[in-house]
Amino acid sequence: MAEPLELSYNWPFQLAAVTVTALACIVLLALTGTSGWQTVAAFVVLLWVLVGGSIYLRARAFLRVEGSELTVRRFRSKHTISGPQVLRVTEYITRQGPCHRLTVQTETGSRRYSVPTALFRGGHSTLFGWLMFRAPQAELDRGSAKTLEQLRTRGLIE
Repeated sequence: MAEPLELSYNWPFQLAAVTVTALACIVLLALTGTSGWQTVAAFVVLLWVLVGGSIYLRARAFLRVEGSELTVRRFRSKHTISGPQVLRVTEYITRQGPCHRLTVQTETGSRRYSVPTALFRGGHSTLFGWLMFRAPQAELDRGSAKTLEQLRTRGLIE
């Protein structure tokens, strides 16, 4: 069984830093004892939940290639995609870098799946290596074609 790709960033450190910062803010607010500090502390907790939730959702990203199947998870559930099903690859930009959407032919029509390639070490080369070998029929948009050319220039895929 193939191993999933490793995330390209240290999410436990980020979560720990956010937690320590939030706790420090709440302790300082409590020590000052100014009126209304509880409301501000509640707002700090709310911010901690939002930022921590964002870090948690990014940490759930999953990408594994096993033969002709690609298994991905962006937020909630895992999806397994077969190479011959892929019709189109489009690139979109995130804060972490370019990610890709695969348009896949299913029994009920076409469906789009996000592949968060920017969140993984070797995510782009893994995805495009799989596409070139298992889904050569897939149509690449301009951004994806440029990414593929850069990967070939750097010698990361053949």
